[in-house]
Amino acid sequence: MASVSFWFEFGSPYSMISALRLLRALTGRTNPSPDTHGLPSCQLPDLRDVSIVYRPILLPALFAASGQKTLPGAQVPAKGKYMFHDVRRTLSLLGCPGFPDRPHSNWPPNTVLAGRMAWMLAQGPSYVCALDTSGEPSTKLEQGALQVLAEFVWRVFEAEFIGGEDIGSPKVLERLWNVYVARAELGCEMPSGERAVELASTSAVKDGYKGSTRAAIAGKLFGAPSFTTDDGDMYWGNDHLLEAVAHHKVRSLLDQPLGYCTKSAPSPHI
Repeated sequence: MASVSFWFEFGSPYSMISALRLLRALTGRTNPSPDTHGLPSCQLPDLRDVSIVYRPILLPALFAASGQKTLPGAQVPAKGKYMFHDVRRTLSLLGCPGFPDRPHSNWPPNTVLAGRMAWMLAQGPSYVCALDTSGEPSTKLEQGALQVLAEFVWRVFEAEFIGGEDIGSPKVLERLWNVYVARAELGCEMPSGERAVELASTSAVKDGYKGSTRAAIAGKLFGAPSFTTDDGDMYWGNDHLLEAVAHHKVRSLLDQPLGYCTKSAPSPHI
């Protein structure tokens, strides 16, 4: 089975769209309107022979490493205004109203804690439970756990952009974890939201999350969302999600050297 890594940041509006499309594809949900089929920014990817690896990163560090000194749109206000207009339009097409036409006063938020919690969950339930009980960690991620991860990631985006909540607040993340993760049946008793916040501050999780960002920098990524393939190719932007997922099928048609970036690790654990 081919593998595609989904590199995302909770401060990235376009990452939010990709998170919704992947959630629906992973859980068998459909878009409300069939008219969105064929639209590259909206159509759901076919994941029947592709595994998705969630890789949260810290975008400011990536920007700094790639020579970008400010947030996209900060130097060109019209570009920033268009970004929110474009994302709102796309989410409306996906049947998800409520995205703001301008940034909330608390945007961009501190995304470090949310990123750590997503990274921790991406390692699999047994990894999280082992952290909680000092057991032997495992990074195997079954389909059900991947669906829970996809749901949690989407709900963080939803709380941030549509709810206007501060996702840098432990209380917000504790609530989301309790509703969408702690109650899930994942083969072991998942910790509470309060405990998950504590675990996200352990050195193992801090180092893992930093390692994810370092891997993105080493792989020549420069923005989010980005998608990388088994053979080291990279697709940037929500509108390239379908191409990234289909890459393994069309690779022989591409007239270019193999790969753009560092090959993705086979495990979500970095």
